[in-house]
Parts: sequence; C-alpha cells; structure tokens
Amino acid sequence: MALLKITAYGDPLLRKQAAKVEAIDKVFKKLTQDMLETMHEATGIGLAAPQVGVSKMFFVVDWTQLADDDDPKRDEGVVVYINPSIQKVDGDIEYLDEGCLSLPQVTAEVPRAHHVEFTYESFDGEEVSETLDGYPARVFLHEFDHLQGVLFIDRISTSDRKKIKGLLQDILSGKIKAFDGTKQNSN
Repeated sequence: MALLKITAYGDPLLRKQAAKVEAIDKVFKKLTQDMLETMHEATGIGLAAPQVGVSKMFFVVDWTQLADDDDPKRDEGVVVYINPSIQKVDGDIEYLDEGCLSLPQVTAEVPRAHHVEFTYESFDGEEVSETLDGYPARVFLHEFDHLQGVLFIDRISTSDRKKIKGLLQDILSGKIKAFDGTKQNSN
C-alpha cells in the first residue's frame, strides 16, 4: 500500500462532478486501500476519490473512527461507497462543526439534515440500500458532496465564511498544506 497526496482547496478537481466508476478491478481495489491508509494517516473518518486526485464517484469511510462508542455504525468498520445515489434527505437540520482533509485547519458549523436514504454499489457489484441518521448521515453527506464538486464551506453562512477567509488564503498560497503522504514515503 502507498500513502497518497490529498488534493487541497483551490485545486479545480475538487469542483468537478465525478464520473461513474465503471470497473471494480484490482487497480480500483488497490486505490481504495491506499485511500484508507492515507485517510488513517491524515486522521480522517472519510475520504472521497476527488480528494486524492481521482475524479470518480466513490469514497471510503472507516466507521470505527466515530467518536461515539455506542453508535452501532462503528461495528461496520470500513465501507467503500461506489457510485452512491441519494434517494431522500430529510429530518431536522442540525448545525455541527465539520472539517475536511482538503481544507486543513478549517472548521465551521455546517447545516445538514439528520436523515439520508441512499443506494450504492458494493465491491461485488451488488446494489445496497442504506439509511443513516445523525452524525453518520453527516459524514456520508460530506463525502457525497465531494463527488458533486461541493465543499463544506459552500454550505456555511457568509459571516462564517468571512471568519475563515484568512485560512483559505493560506491554503491557496501554500502556507498551509494538505497531507502529502508521497513526501513522507520518500524519507
């Protein structure tokens, strides 16, 4: 396995609609393993393909990283969501702090619905239907947004956006850098 470079805010790839995954082959499976290793090393809970420079519709989530030890979702471990499609988003809107590996050091309160229903393809090519509530729904929606070219900062208020403007500029200028496992591997 290999650590990957995380695509930082400002890269146009993060603003593109990702393309459908057509083949679940050895190359694809290796990429998901590399993404998982990179996500763990960068201390994230989820990582979408566009965040590692691949404009494809999938993301990995390690549910064991949930902070709530009592959340039953933790028992599912790692899930790769391939070609996900949302059927329904509803429930109370909750405001919680979010961060993103592509926006290092940036956090903001993001409004998200409490409930999401969706389908995705498994590694076996099977269609899976799932429903998530609460924080797991937030994680799913955050990663799904990446596949649509949407970042969490697009969902925050104008006043909150002004508060993080300096950090965003620091990322754009390279003063703040996203995780780059390719440089760590060469040492």
